[in-house]
Amino acid sequence: MRKTFRVAAATGILASLGGVASLQAASASTTPHRQHASASGGMKITYAGFSSMNGLPQIIKGLNKKYAGKYVFQATAYPYANYAALLSSAISGGNPPDIFGASWTPSVYYAREGLELPIGPFVKAAGINTAAFPSSLWSSHNLVKGVHYSIPLDAFGTALFYNKALFKKAGLNPNKPPATGAQMIADAKAMKKAGVKYPVIMGVDKNTQDFLYPSLVYQFGGKMGKPTNCASLFDSPAGTKAANWEKSLIYTYHVAPAGPSPNEDLNDFGKGIVGMVMLPAINQGSLLKSLGSKLGVAPLPKIGINTDDFVGQQYLWVFKTTTSTTPAGAKGVAIFLRAIYNQELPSIAKDNGIIPAYAPALSAVKSMPFFAQQDQMVKTGRVNPAIPNWGTVTGVPLYNNLEEVLLNKVSTSAGLAQAKNQTNQLTQTLPGCTQ
Repeated sequence: MRKTFRVAAATGILASLGGVASLQAASASTTPHRQHASASGGMKITYAGFSSMNGLPQIIKGLNKKYAGKYVFQATAYPYANYAALLSSAISGGNPPDIFGASWTPSVYYAREGLELPIGPFVKAAGINTAAFPSSLWSSHNLVKGVHYSIPLDAFGTALFYNKALFKKAGLNPNKPPATGAQMIADAKAMKKAGVKYPVIMGVDKNTQDFLYPSLVYQFGGKMGKPTNCASLFDSPAGTKAANWEKSLIYTYHVAPAGPSPNEDLNDFGKGIVGMVMLPAINQGSLLKSLGSKLGVAPLPKIGINTDDFVGQQYLWVFKTTTSTTPAGAKGVAIFLRAIYNQELPSIAKDNGIIPAYAPALSAVKSMPFFAQQDQMVKTGRVNPAIPNWGTVTGVPLYNNLEEVLLNKVSTSAGLAQAKNQTNQLTQTLPGCTQ
């Protein structure tokens, strides 16, 4: 689920979200993959999104058999890179899916545009207990116009992954990962002295930084943005300290290489040649396969004044469609939601190593490796501010400029100032943003 963006594409996506018919800049050439229903006849209930579809084919097969003649359930997987263009096309064509699954902040956009229905009645009809969601994912933070329009599906914190074998090589305790930024630097120096080429490696592009940088901003006591007017807040002392700490690993302590290529941090760590990386915990499934017992997982060290981290997440919402606004359609949506939360979520966790947001599903997979650490990250972490498309599309200017900062091409202050101006220009065109 690691992503790459370009500003031109992002601008095109935002234009399409605003109702512009042309989708040229968004490059919507990829066709969504649809899980076709096996039954015929009945009211069609559709689910789409870039959230995981693990386990859905079998669930849909069972639902269509059980409700044959009443409902036909279908699911469509949208590619992340152009989900907004595909969804915009469906909306403008009058055929949006009834249920959509994606990151939290896109739902803010559609709710502010009046395209979603309040989620409460559907959650109640589905028998989903909202008290079973962690407060980090379900709270007043997630309200739009004072109402919940979406519910959390799954989540993953920003973790410190470390190689236990390389810790041993450096004379470090493989069961004691660094708990502070100072200790992380000390451990990295020890590994470098022991001959480890890359004690630490950090991607400088959006793939890594849209998890790591917000985490550090939060740790230094800052905020990424202001929901009430969508103003960016990362050009601050906390934002400066976050970027400078990353730069110090590269240019001051020389324990991390400058400018690794996209995904090089994940790939090289998976090969066993890197001591530590800071990545979204969604990657732990693949790293377990490649490193096995050598893999160590821990929450981010306390680099700033607290131990906060950014939590990646997937939410579900219900579009205002000709189906969902009818009593029978609303019942069908609730049936589908019940199946997703009670049947699909354990499959997502087992296949991807992602923490289910719903406690009953979490209990079904709690014995999996490192789930206790990741559950702690989710419970104490923070989601993106309630700004439309923040972190997906509207975060692009920040991470383009931050990359220049981390490559030492521009100063931290100049890079963040430029990022702030470009981000504010982008967000001020969105609904509810009045800077």
